[in-house]
Amino acid sequence: MITSAGGGRAFDAFWKAPYRPLFLASYVSALITVAWWPLGTAFGLPGPACTPEVLWHIHELIFGFAGAAIGGYLLTALPGWTGKPPIQGTPLKWLLGFWLSARVSTALMCDVAPAVPIALNAGYFVLLAAVMGTHLFPARAHRKLGFFCTVIGLGIGEILFLWPIGAGALWVSLDMVHGLLIGLVMLMNSIAMRAIPAFSANWMLQTGHLNDLRQGLPFAMFLVQTGLISSILAQLFEWTIVANLAMIAVALVLFREMLGWRTLRVRSNFLLVALHISFLWLPIGLLVVGVSGLVPTLYPASAALHAITIGGMSGLIMAISGRAAAHSDTGGMQANLGFITGLALVWLAAVVRLAVPIFPDLQVELAGAALWCAGWTAFIIGFLPALTGPTRRPVLSGQKYAVSESSDPVPSSE
Repeated sequence: MITSAGGGRAFDAFWKAPYRPLFLASYVSALITVAWWPLGTAFGLPGPACTPEVLWHIHELIFGFAGAAIGGYLLTALPGWTGKPPIQGTPLKWLLGFWLSARVSTALMCDVAPAVPIALNAGYFVLLAAVMGTHLFPARAHRKLGFFCTVIGLGIGEILFLWPIGAGALWVSLDMVHGLLIGLVMLMNSIAMRAIPAFSANWMLQTGHLNDLRQGLPFAMFLVQTGLISSILAQLFEWTIVANLAMIAVALVLFREMLGWRTLRVRSNFLLVALHISFLWLPIGLLVVGVSGLVPTLYPASAALHAITIGGMSGLIMAISGRAAAHSDTGGMQANLGFITGLALVWLAAVVRLAVPIFPDLQVELAGAALWCAGWTAFIIGFLPALTGPTRRPVLSGQKYAVSESSDPVPSSE
């Protein structure tokens, strides 16, 4: 169904759906963060006034880039969970205002009082949680409160990550990176392990393919999330071997689960290919990180994390959010050139970045950064048509066929 965006002017339409300002903010953040450091500084640009710059880089990709994408996704899915109209207008402007102010203050962290970036960064997640809570609780959407708690957790994570930087205890923030990334993997799993089989089964029915695809199994989800929580706790208590073994076990469960998704059968639909391949980066990343943690001389675990962040996290953000720009006038969905080019370049950037320890040359690392920036530039161009005009419902999926997607938190319930 298509509903009118109203307002007449393109700028008014921009605030008619949460995915427009927040997804765009996420994409621009992904581009600028890497274009500034390490790419820009390698060519003489002054770096962010937050040292060490690598901590700023990590923070912005987790809390800036991913934080905006998470907000855009959750508020897009919210009407399907509550039965209320989409969030529009003023709340979105306040959210984007907090998010933008947080980006600026974090980049200037060494020149401002630490309380400023801490308050603005945490404030974005507090406001996002407040918006969600005022809709979820009255609607008694108790099954979705896990997402509400995730947002609260991100706000707490913001404070715990930034406070030591302001106090000069940089090692504390560095030690948190593992837990933060595994927490994001948990969120991505909870979404993708339901959405990908649902989208794929829906397309198979639409196109007349044999639908023997195995839907996400609750027990597999339980094993995955339990394993990831165990990894976080083990890392917290410095049980390094247990943490790494847990990640390897989770990777094996995810590989096993993906065998039932019939990936080769959806190869003609790039929207689905994008989801399957992006998700595949998660078990690959967990496996490589776990093995490298057990055998540090084999491959550095710090480099292995890029399989999760570039291939998995960034790929899934592209593959899920980019569907908002894939609607056709006939009611179907098709990946546009920007979507295809952007994802391909980001996947290639992941491969190049993982090759850096093998070919320890600054030029290799900069090549990966350049591919990342080129990919996000292409992706943003392909997403521009979705920023104006009438809003579509559902946003992230096409017409639903005779298969229940009620367990899918993304598509049909919008």
